[in-house]
Amino acid sequence: MIFKKIMHFFCGRSLEKETAKTNALIRKVDQHEKAAIERLKAQSDDYRAQVAAYKKKRDTELKEFIALMNKQLGLAESYVPHLGDFQDKMFVCFDSWMNISIVEQKIQLLSERITTKRHMLDYITALQLELNKLTQRNERNEWRHMINDRPIPVISTFIERTVRQVSNSQKSRSESISYDLKRLKSHATTLRMEIKEWRHERDKLTHSLRELIDKHKFQKAELNDHYKKCSEIFGQIKDRFSDHFGSATTESWLANTWIAEIEGTVTIPKLITVHKRTADIQKEVQDVFNELSKDFQDIRTKIDECRKRGDYSTFNEDKVTRDKLFHKRQEVGKRRIEITSARKVLYARVNEVKDMLDKFASLQPDESIRRIVEIFRMGQDFDVHRAIGVSTLEDRRKHYQLNNKNR
Repeated sequence: MIFKKIMHFFCGRSLEKETAKTNALIRKVDQHEKAAIERLKAQSDDYRAQVAAYKKKRDTELKEFIALMNKQLGLAESYVPHLGDFQDKMFVCFDSWMNISIVEQKIQLLSERITTKRHMLDYITALQLELNKLTQRNERNEWRHMINDRPIPVISTFIERTVRQVSNSQKSRSESISYDLKRLKSHATTLRMEIKEWRHERDKLTHSLRELIDKHKFQKAELNDHYKKCSEIFGQIKDRFSDHFGSATTESWLANTWIAEIEGTVTIPKLITVHKRTADIQKEVQDVFNELSKDFQDIRTKIDECRKRGDYSTFNEDKVTRDKLFHKRQEVGKRRIEITSARKVLYARVNEVKDMLDKFASLQPDESIRRIVEIFRMGQDFDVHRAIGVSTLEDRRKHYQLNNKNR
């Protein structure tokens, strides 16, 4: 009997402790949810502020870009709206991605709360089973039957009082167990209702998340189309500028000849190709010059030795050969200098065109991506490239090289 009292006492204490522990855990989850939403909102506001500052700076750059480009190309006027649309679509994608992240956080927090409540419900179910076992023993009836079947032979006030106390204690304990069972049942019902409501809320959020993801995919597809269009137009602008400055007359007639031989638009890659190709010409001329220099030096040595020996039998023929080699070496030397100079001019022209194009390289769509990526990398909650669905040419090249390396 004393053991059962102790067990009942500890069951009650255990329930109270578990309830307090669960409530503390729920409060912790609620605080985590509130802090997470506030953190995401603050982060979102910070991003939007940075994006607004960047957009303002970009608008200023675009105005300067238009002023420069309108002097050379009417194509700039058609590029600016496309770039503006591209940037706007990029911001829309980021907003959409942040909304997805917030909904995902809410779903995760709801799942944690549901799991916590389910653990508590399992514990209550276990307690109900144990209390039901105590009730099923029906010890109060057993006590009554025992008294009736085996009357106490000696009657005294103390014995009668003790019998009444035991009977009352059995009755009180039975009523207490019934009360605890009712409390547990009521609490379990409340928990099930809460779990049902949270599951319903989570289902709605999951459905909303699917819609947001589908919308985000569509926005990324639109952004990718704008990126391709901007890249195409900006490529045309670069080519026109490159052709304008790359084909300008130089101080080297040979470099001008090589540039004039370029088919189509004069671009940096084509200038680099010409510079590499002329390296073979330079080497060939250098080899001829070296060979002529050797032959010229040999004939001079022969003439000097003939003078020393006083042998003039081939003197006149050797002088004619020497003079021919001298003039031919001069011609090849002049050609060598012209080629070397022309290749230097070509190399300088490549750098000049690069410097010119670098002045508005910040207005290409890839640069817009890089700058926005720098802003959003300040937080660790976002996968920027996954958020916008486009990447720069440099990133795509690295990805291609990495895939080839892993094959």
